[in-house]
Amino acid sequence: MFEGINGAIQIAVIDMILVFAVLGGLALVMVFLKNSVGIKEEKKISKEVKVAPPASSINSIKENEELEGELIAIITAAVAAYLEKPKSKFKILSIKKYQTSLISPWAAMGRQELMLEKK
Repeated sequence: MFEGINGAIQIAVIDMILVFAVLGGLALVMVFLKNSVGIKEEKKISKEVKVAPPASSINSIKENEELEGELIAIITAAVAAYLEKPKSKFKILSIKKYQTSLISPWAAMGRQELMLEKK
């Protein structure tokens, strides 16, 4: 019945149609089960919420540096999102800017290796 090149092509086409029919059927079953069970995908749409820094930090920020206030609000919002708690559950006492080291990383590693060798 399926002999030669034509038979091989016919079998390949029939197999491809069957595979895609089965995959389509599985996709329909998954959609049906999702709708019947009531599992809904939670879309995290971030609402615009004004986040103001605490009153104690406002006093310490200079009035002409609005960027600092925005930075504190952004950091507060990021910490609240990371901890998955409302911002009223914690209080940021201070924020210090990161000071880069005056020593290059290569020099620091060299010193650390020297210290580890002197055991």
